Order: sequence, then C-alpha cells, then structure tokens
Amino acid sequence: MAAFASVRVGPFTVADVTYDRAVSLAADLAVEPTGVRRFYALHVGGLNARDQSDFVAEMNDAELVCADGGSIVLLAKLAGARVIERTPTTDAGWDVLRATGEKLGRTPRVALVGGPAEVVDKAAGTLREGVDCDIVMAEHGYHQEWGLVLEQLREIAPDVLILGLGAPKEMLWVREHYASLPPCLVVTCGGWFGFLSGEEARAPRVLRRSGLEWIARVFQAPTRLGPRYLRGLLSVVVVGFGTLVRRIPGRR
Repeated sequence: MAAFASVRVGPFTVADVTYDRAVSLAADLAVEPTGVRRFYALHVGGLNARDQSDFVAEMNDAELVCADGGSIVLLAKLAGARVIERTPTTDAGWDVLRATGEKLGRTPRVALVGGPAEVVDKAAGTLREGVDCDIVMAEHGYHQEWGLVLEQLREIAPDVLILGLGAPKEMLWVREHYASLPPCLVVTCGGWFGFLSGEEARAPRVLRRSGLEWIARVFQAPTRLGPRYLRGLLSVVVVGFGTLVRRIPGRR
C-alpha cells in the first residue's frame, strides 16, 4: 500500500487523507494477497476508550485508521493535519466495496458479522441491492464461542469482512481472534448494520456534511447515546488541550 501522512489524535495515529484517498487505500488493502488488513475509523466512542491499552494498541497496529466525525477532524487539524476529511463507514463502506470490485476485476466476496440476526440479514439484503457484492456470510454478533464462525470464515475466504460489534469491542475482537482470521480486509463499522437494515435512520444530509450527524443520533436514542456524547465532549476538550500543549515550542 502506498505511503500516507498521519497525525496523533490523543494516543491514536490517524491518517491525514481525504475521503477519496481513504477509500482508495482501503481498496488497495482489500486486494493484497496475504494477511489480515485492518481499516478502522476513530470516532468519539473511540476517544472515550482511550484509556484501554489493548484498544489503543490495536488501533495503532491497524494498517489504516481514518477520522469518523467532525470532532476527530478538528483534533487532527489541531495536531497538524493538512488534508484530512471525515470518512464515516456509513458512507465509505459502499465506496470501498465498489473500489475493491474495480481493483479485483470481479465481484468482491463479503462477510458480515455483528448485530442481531434479523438486523444483519436485512443489512445483507440492502448491500446486495445497492452494490455489486457477493454476501457469503451474514452472522449475528452475540456468540459466546466464536470458534465455529471463525472456521466458517476461513473456509469461505471473503475478500472483505465487515464487523459491526461497536467500538471498542469490534477492534478488541479482531485483536483476540487475529491469528484465526482468514486473509482479508477487516472493516469495523459500528452501527452501520442498523442503518442498512432500516432500524436506525440517517441524519439529514446537511448535518452529515457538516459533521454534526451526532445531533440527530442523540435525538433518536437520547438515553443510550446522550451520555456517550457528553463523555465525548469532555474527551474532545481533554485531547484538544493536550494537543495544543504539545505544540508549544520546546514541548513534546
């Protein structure tokens, strides 16, 4: 994969790339012939988990981590990013699959893992209708033991595994099962299956373009998401202050 610039957002390394460049880099990873390749997105939920050492280590071991959310873009620019743009999986997932098919010269084989069974099944149907892809697995995310699912994944050998367990759980899942995964691109997607299945509604386009999609999400689920975004606001302030302090001449 081609080299790209990156910056530090708190303890995380984030790619300083445009949306289109992020999609192209992820597709490049998908067509590499060997090994597990990881495409993660950092958002407020990740910032809230910045004290979890295993999660931070997994994020920083990933081949590509992009900014998912206006707050991450802001913090990255404070850290010196020049071209960074939001790359939310809810949008980029479609484009990564399209670009992967173009680079492979064939229909990509895609596995979905995460969420309730009815949600992931509906998400699979929506993907089939919206992009040229072969859904080779649609598996719920509530297994106590993952051995059989991992064995099936190795037998199926997808080009792309889309994992929707929510952050930081989905990254920690990859870290735990890394040695048992088939060679493929792993894309963590948070709540994307909920949007694909129609269980949750996307924010109006004006909020998505401005990086304020979180406002609509809080209105949809204030009890579940309100505390998360309040914590996120504090995380942004703390990380932003630390970033500014590090940029003072003579300090690191």
